[in-house]
Amino acid sequence: MAKTEKILTKNWGHINPLKIADYINVGGYGALKKFVSEMKPQTAIAEIVKSKLSGRGGAGFLTGEKLKIVAENASHEKYFICNLEESEPGTYKDRMIVDNDPHLLLEGVIIAALAVGAHKAYLYLNGNYHKQKEILETALEAARKKNFWGPGIMGSSYDLDIEIFSGAGAYICGEETALLNSIEGRRGEPRLRPPYPTETGLFGKPTCVNNAETIANIPWIILNSGKKYAKLGATCSPGMKLYILGGSVKKPGVVEAPTGLTIRELIDEIGGGVTLGKEFWFAQIGGASGHLVTEKELDTPLTFSRDCPIPLGSGSILVVDKSANIYDLILSWTEFFRRESCGKCVPCREGTFRLHEIVSRWQDGEISERDREALKDILWTLENTTFCPLGRFAATAMGDAVEKLKILCK
Repeated sequence: MAKTEKILTKNWGHINPLKIADYINVGGYGALKKFVSEMKPQTAIAEIVKSKLSGRGGAGFLTGEKLKIVAENASHEKYFICNLEESEPGTYKDRMIVDNDPHLLLEGVIIAALAVGAHKAYLYLNGNYHKQKEILETALEAARKKNFWGPGIMGSSYDLDIEIFSGAGAYICGEETALLNSIEGRRGEPRLRPPYPTETGLFGKPTCVNNAETIANIPWIILNSGKKYAKLGATCSPGMKLYILGGSVKKPGVVEAPTGLTIRELIDEIGGGVTLGKEFWFAQIGGASGHLVTEKELDTPLTFSRDCPIPLGSGSILVVDKSANIYDLILSWTEFFRRESCGKCVPCREGTFRLHEIVSRWQDGEISERDREALKDILWTLENTTFCPLGRFAATAMGDAVEKLKILCK
């Protein structure tokens, strides 16, 4: 197994997440202190660039490069947004960070916002995360009293205002431009790109949007160097990752492990193997939008590299055994995407509806020839013609079920 070191979960179970003193006693806010007293913004960003930290929300874009683009923009008004929308079924890693170590996330947000030159940061929270909102409100108030954010942070010339914004729990708002629309009071639907948010984002100003798990890595990088971080995990996309193991696995839950592990290692070594008495059928990687992986693909290493045949995505690993009803699973996938389509484009709005309609008629593998042909057309349309990736995501698992599980052959 690749070199490992606890970064995100090292304090879980060892501190009271509601007490800022506990976090400070284990070295918390030391990275912010180092940033304020010893570093320039460009120096901090250079360390993040060296770390090769990839976005942990699924897309895998290099975090340092995104920060650098916003930092180098000459605008005096910029924004930083922590994306805590997390509406992907089977994915709850960001919620667990808030539950167990909210100040780690907050410290990362403050450093990243100051590094890009933002004076305003938003924590964009899934509207269904009521408990997490209370935790973050408590953490923000405690940190403000310690002068970790607000005017003149820790006696410096840095100023930063932070606001929690609760969305409506819409999956599409995990897409950064739809998220921007949501904060602005518009419909949560994606924007045409370019221009990109790093150039023209929130309220038309340069904006950096990063996933919560991504940001939580930043304090460690500032304290320990980007070079050291780059030595962890896979060479192409280094670092530690939160994996969500679920389904027919002996030890389900959220675990921290290096990038680059194979699916088999995650299931057998970390998850304890398939549930006793069950026979492995397939695994779904990355939530409801993820690919299905059969036995012959289990030795594929998971990374954020574009060359990786199985995208790591959010890091969710759903293990499915042969006793599962595949048609019930497919129905739940298609129902989710039908419900979560924002309706902006016809291929997605109509395609997800038609896909769910066909699956609803599909009982025990019985499907008419007309539906069989329509299904192929709909999957192609979703994969190739929708405005944003949601349509492609809606077709991924269904397409794999047809191609790899041969469900239409039954």
